[in-house]
Amino acid sequence: MTTWLGVDVGGTFSDLVVYDDATGAIRVAKGLTTPAAQDEGVAAIVAAAVPAAQRANAGYFLHGSTVALNALLERKGAVVGLLTTAGFEDVLEIRRGDRDTTYQLVFRPPPPLVPRRLRFGVRERVVADGSIRTPIEEADVAPALAAFRAEGVECIAVIFLHSYANPAHELAAEQALRRLGFKGEISLSHRVSGEYREYERTSTTVVDAYVRPCMSTYLRRLEGRLRDLGFNGSCLVTRSGGGAMSFGEAEERPFEAIISGPVAGAIGAGDLCRQLNIANAVTADVGGTSFDTCLIQDGRPTLKYEGRVMGLPLQTSWIDVRSIGAGGGSLARVDAGLLQVGPESAGASPGPASYGRGGSRPTVTDAAAVLGMLAFGELASGLRLDFAAARAALKPLGPALGLDQDGVARGILQIAAANMANAIRTVTVQTGQDPRDCTLVAFGGAGPLFATLLARELAIREVLVPAHAGNFSALGLLTQDVTQSTARTSLATLDEQGLARANQVFGELLGELHRRGRAAASDGAQAEAALDLRYLGQEYTLAVSVPVAGGAIATSPAEVVTLFHRDYERTFGHTMENPVQILSVRAILRSPLPRRARMRPAAAQVDRKARREIEAFSFTRGRRVPFGVLERGSLPPEEILAGPALLLEETTTTYIDAGFEARVHESGALFLTDREA
Repeated sequence: MTTWLGVDVGGTFSDLVVYDDATGAIRVAKGLTTPAAQDEGVAAIVAAAVPAAQRANAGYFLHGSTVALNALLERKGAVVGLLTTAGFEDVLEIRRGDRDTTYQLVFRPPPPLVPRRLRFGVRERVVADGSIRTPIEEADVAPALAAFRAEGVECIAVIFLHSYANPAHELAAEQALRRLGFKGEISLSHRVSGEYREYERTSTTVVDAYVRPCMSTYLRRLEGRLRDLGFNGSCLVTRSGGGAMSFGEAEERPFEAIISGPVAGAIGAGDLCRQLNIANAVTADVGGTSFDTCLIQDGRPTLKYEGRVMGLPLQTSWIDVRSIGAGGGSLARVDAGLLQVGPESAGASPGPASYGRGGSRPTVTDAAAVLGMLAFGELASGLRLDFAAARAALKPLGPALGLDQDGVARGILQIAAANMANAIRTVTVQTGQDPRDCTLVAFGGAGPLFATLLARELAIREVLVPAHAGNFSALGLLTQDVTQSTARTSLATLDEQGLARANQVFGELLGELHRRGRAAASDGAQAEAALDLRYLGQEYTLAVSVPVAGGAIATSPAEVVTLFHRDYERTFGHTMENPVQILSVRAILRSPLPRRARMRPAAAQVDRKARREIEAFSFTRGRRVPFGVLERGSLPPEEILAGPALLLEETTTTYIDAGFEARVHESGALFLTDREA
């Protein structure tokens, strides 16, 4: 039995969960994020909320971070130099020749992370079968390194054509760079990605090099601070594809943790849906700065094998979380006579005007405060809202819009909710899933506040608000195992010979993962496999999971074809008669952490007589009506509560509009049902 610590860092708040395995008890806390040095805010909340004795006895620290993502979004990563096959220096700019937005005629792709002056060609050529056509000219490395030094290059990315099939030339280039005295980080594409597609592999390797120094520095500083606080356990960070990896592996493979923060909530939602037998759900994670959403099918978050950040493709496993700039801190403004909300945010400093920390521009939080949706203004970390400041911030918008103050505040909330609903449609409607057939899982500091608004916007009848909803992403961190994955392109027809070849590659990949997993002990690790399949003549693939036994793929070609047809029809609505090809083999190694006892919900502790009342705005009724105000902890299991009501807890407020009914599940989760739908 041990103590588990989980900290998820958001744009405005950092969330902490402390779980005691001996008792099943959970404690939560929130603190303001320190954007300039996130490790300071994390250490501060751990020091403040976790007693020294419990820190010393804690076995695991699990973390969701946005350091690498922020470096990409803000373009504040390392200065990177690129060595590539001569003639392929412009792959980053040529891209795929398409547009991210099809009908945006003036579309301009984001500028490459490596400018043209820092991209150098090396004479060499490996062909697709791994044979060497042109030996590497190591003499080409020296002038490139001289130029890199003159430009202050910190990291070098090496991407040679078809190195996934034969890495000899990349290894030779690395050795040449070291002989010539380069001391910085080197990212080799065959270590980053074993898959073909030169643009995607180049982009992934460059991103790895770009975020490597900031991620390494951050993780080392954070681990040092935790050790100084007396923590002696294992430090793990969430991967973009779910599962956790050690800080050491994250330093070596930082591109795998780009969306570490947003993923944890989706993982936790999937775990909760499996517990409650909810097949299809969609998440609504509303924080202070951003809104994140993910589709849950068959109790699992949607997993992809290529991600995309700011138009940059990444060849890595990737929980399909979509994010937009919409949250409690999103700023409202009038633009050409129209009310706009987000994506710019007030962030943690100065924050919304109602925080009383110097902010004066109107935000979503200020609008919610004015409408009475935050009850008496008592928020996490002892923060008390300044209602006068909130009203003052909204006041300038009224004349420009011809609305009274409630009208302005109502408009801000409805526009923010509409933006969030549009994001949800990208993971549901655009992928063939009707959101009306899903349960909406609402969490984050402002998720339960928007739950009924989003449900009405999307015609969703059932909403699930988890226990500890305000810190649910941090709680999701604790549901993971240590996971590693890798893939390799190996083109073959799906027949006996092709599947045997895939099995050979799978064995080699497992060996690579076992060698890589120094911190994640391989003892007891569970192997999983997936094959990237396509019909003959197609360009893109579907990843199909296949059974594994004894470290080998344990199925027949006919069974794999059946699985592929099933997944293809579910995705595209039809199948084809063409032969099926294997394009890539994927290996996953899952090392289970000690099993957590079932986390117990807090028992109802608050006297029901503590019920209070406040006049708040009802979107259902279109006017202010009396809302009951209760502590969520006062509601026992199976209690039924009719809206309108506000449920308060330590780190969030649940807004239950008129027409909705709340039921407390024995797990501590709260089901909201639209009785007027």
